[in-house]
Order: sequence, then C-alpha cells, then structure tokens
Amino acid sequence: MQDVAATKTDKWKYLGFNDTWLLIIGIPILSIIADVLFISEPKNNWTRLHRIMMMGIWFSGMYWLSMRFFLQKLRKRYYHFEDTIKRIAYILIIILIFAPIGSAILAAIFAVIAKVANFNLLELRSKQINVLAIYGLCFFMAAIYEVIYIYHQLKISIQEKEQAKQAHINSELAGLRNQVNPHFLFNSMNTLMNIVIEDQQLAVSFLKKLSKVYRYVLESREVQTIPLSQELEFIYSYVFLQKERFKGSLEVVIDIPQQYLDRHIVPLSLQILFENAIKHNIVSRRKPLLIEATVQGGKLRIRNNLQRKDQIMDSTKVGLKNIKTRYRFFTEETIDINEDEQFFSVNIPLLVY
Repeated sequence: MQDVAATKTDKWKYLGFNDTWLLIIGIPILSIIADVLFISEPKNNWTRLHRIMMMGIWFSGMYWLSMRFFLQKLRKRYYHFEDTIKRIAYILIIILIFAPIGSAILAAIFAVIAKVANFNLLELRSKQINVLAIYGLCFFMAAIYEVIYIYHQLKISIQEKEQAKQAHINSELAGLRNQVNPHFLFNSMNTLMNIVIEDQQLAVSFLKKLSKVYRYVLESREVQTIPLSQELEFIYSYVFLQKERFKGSLEVVIDIPQQYLDRHIVPLSLQILFENAIKHNIVSRRKPLLIEATVQGGKLRIRNNLQRKDQIMDSTKVGLKNIKTRYRFFTEETIDINEDEQFFSVNIPLLVY
C-alpha cells in the first residue's frame, strides 16, 4: 500500500496536485468551447450534436493531455521556484510550435479514425481561426497548471524557509543555553570541600541539592520554555547552595502569588539573574545581599540591594543579553531593567501557554 501511495505521489509530483477531477470536468467543458470555436455545423439534431461532441472531446482531450505531458517533462528539469520564468518561456515556445503542428496531426489521425468507423466529418472553420483558437486553448490550459504549480512551489518554499528559520532558532537557543553556569560548579566544589570535614550530614544535603540543580540544568536544555513553578523548585536548591557558600551573608525572599505559578519563563533565566546579583555585588556579613523575587505589573521582578563591587573592567552583561535574546523568540514584551541608588531590578515577562 505504501509503494502504491508513493507511486501516485510521484505521478503528481511535477503537477503540484492531483488533477484527476480537473481532467474529468475540464475536458468536456473545453470540448464545448472547441465546438463553438471550430465547428460551423448546425446543431439542430442529435446526430449532428453527437458528432460535434465526439470531435470536441477528441481535440480538447488530446491537446490537454499533450500539454500536460510537456509541462511534466519541463518541470522535471526546471522544478525549482526560481526556475519559474525560464519554465514559462519554454512553455510559450512549445505552444507556438506545437499548436499548428499538433492541429494538423490530430486532424489527420481523426480523419483516419472517422473513415474506418464510417463517421462523417463536420465542417470546420477557416484554418487561421482554428490556429488562433488552438493557441488560446493551449495558453489557457498551461496557465491553469502553471498558476497551481507556482502556488504549490511558493507554499513549499515558505515551509522550507520556516523550517530553516526554526532550525536556526533551535541552534541559537542551544548555543545560548550553553553559556549558562560557566563557574557555578567550580564555586560549588570549593564550598563542598570546606563543609565536608566540618559537617558530613550537611555535605550530603549539599551534594543532593547540587545533583538536583545539575539534573535540572541538563533537562532544561531540551525545552524552550518552562513553568515558573518548576524553575522555582530549581531556584530553591540553587539558593541553598549559595547560602552555604556565603554563610549568612545572602538573604533571599521569594513571594510569588499562586496564580502566576503556571506561567512560563525561559529556562535558567532566574538562575542567571540571581548569579548576576551575586557576581556584581558585595556579599559579606557587614553588607549582606538581599535578592527578592516578586510579581509586579504582570512581570516577574528580581531585585537586589545595590552594593557594587569595585571592578577593574566593566560588566559585559552577557547574562542579560542571553535572556533578552531568548525571550525575543517567544514574545514582543520587553525586559525592563531599572537601577537607582538603592536597588537594581530586572522585570521579565511571564508567558501564557
């Protein structure tokens, strides 16, 4: 069954569609047009009408199938959307050559058939009018197929571009995710070495949280957005590790209303914002760092008290650029960054799915 379906698909590949019904309906309609254009015989009895229809179906059917054959052959060679102009030019040349020659050949064949079958031929109009009418019919048939084929190719082209765009987006997202947590493992191992001798039970808890954090980091690489509730579960483990690292110098307050927990954010965006706050501010017993996670104006706000470190080099703001770039794939809402003498805050959109 699959081979039969594949054969049928290949049969219509260069037409762009299944034209069975178009043939069934189009040939009789075209034969009526041909009768009006070509035949001057009065149509006042059944015998004459029968002969008229026979000749009309013969000529229109043979011209239709011939044009269909030429179009398929051309499209096998010039099938790309970019080849449209070249293909149409060849179609016009074929029609100009084929119409008069085909008319003579088909008339001769039909004359032989009519003689064998004792079928009286009907009177045709002048040769000049026949050729002009045949040109018109051929152009009409070719135009129908070409318009449908161009539409089909345009749709495929749009789909391919969209697929390429999506592949590029996925590749870019993967690259952006790989920027996350470059130094986190190193800092965590240093902290673990300090507590493993002092408190083995705490060291076990620390390792469990660290394992949970990295499992989340690996799993989140496969998704583009994630529910806020899942990101918060990860952040609680991340905060536990950071608090052990800074021993009472870091305070975190997370106050997210229940109705926002099903909203989505890009994975690890909270971790980046928390890490930025820790990286660029003093965290000590004399100057503890406070990080707050709340919702303001429908956006998730991460705010910390501002106590910047003395840095020789300016911040590259790679983390914020990472978040902004990833959010652009999913929403036109902006990421708001606010800073005053006391606080630095970042508001990120909460996505609805």
